[in-house]
Amino acid sequence: MREAVSNIVEMITGSVIISLGLIYLIFQYNTISSLTENIIKNVTEDKKFFQQYNTVDINTVSEEEIYAAIMGYREYPIMVNGSLIPPDGQDYNVYFSNIKKGLYNKEYRYDDNRNITMIIYSLKGS
Repeated sequence: MREAVSNIVEMITGSVIISLGLIYLIFQYNTISSLTENIIKNVTEDKKFFQQYNTVDINTVSEEEIYAAIMGYREYPIMVNGSLIPPDGQDYNVYFSNIKKGLYNKEYRYDDNRNITMIIYSLKGS
């Protein structure tokens, strides 16, 4: 009889310890999840987080869309073939057709704070 009581007490003690461990793990998971969400929110709101999606089929992109994409970056200097593109008065048709054909590599230059300082298009193989 005494052994049965001690076995029951041990099982109850074990289940309490396991329950406390699970509660601790759930608390840790919630804390890490909220920390991750806050970090993502702060980084994206701080505009120091840059992401580029390459899901566009290059054959279905029109010249106007390429022009709009490049001109959308006008707050940053754009360099093509080693020379800076002026904001006005430039004939972009040659650049756009070559970029659309996939003849250019696109690079970003960043400063120490991971802010974009320049966008560089260079011919592939050069």
